[in-house]
Amino acid sequence: MYFSRLLKPRCGFSLLEVIISMTLLVLISVSIITSLMFSYRITRVNTNAIAAKNIAQGFFEKMAIDTFPNVGPQHYPNIAYDNETPVWLDEAMNMSCRVEFAFKGFGTTEGGSLCSLIDNDTNWETNEWAGDTVYLVEGKGIGNFAPIISNSVNTLHLGDTLAVSPDTTTKYMINNGKTVEITTTWEYCGKTYAQTIESLIVNYRGDSNLGL
Repeated sequence: MYFSRLLKPRCGFSLLEVIISMTLLVLISVSIITSLMFSYRITRVNTNAIAAKNIAQGFFEKMAIDTFPNVGPQHYPNIAYDNETPVWLDEAMNMSCRVEFAFKGFGTTEGGSLCSLIDNDTNWETNEWAGDTVYLVEGKGIGNFAPIISNSVNTLHLGDTLAVSPDTTTKYMINNGKTVEITTTWEYCGKTYAQTIESLIVNYRGDSNLGL
């Protein structure tokens, strides 16, 4: 009788065991929920970035078929979050984005030489145009083009000499077009995200209304 009582299996758990089990269950549940929330947030951020890229691509496609003189700030003004017709990143979540346009790589020269071109209205990054080609599209020197070997904030240094030195009537285009940067900015979970995409809108020689 004594031994049978000692070998009798337990039919329940002590309070301490129950508390420990519940604590472990809560910790595991919290870990799983946190992991799922983090995974969802990363997925959402990536989805927003893809949507922002598609928005920029849509504007580039519109510019590509637009008349060339229209590709500029007058016809493509910046779009704020609270614009009358907002750009929706995700309309279902009431998430709009800000769209900013920057147009560069073209203009009117202040002058230069047979191997340089100056435009004081620019603020280029050092050597951002190195390896590209500049075309003179209007005014003195029209039809000339030359490779760019380096540049400062306002001067292009050329690898070949031009036939004539440019003056204040000379208009130019780098890579024979306008380089457009589109920056989309949006907010998600208290953080601000931004994405900038750049593309060249080409100056088609057959266009009867070129202009800048």
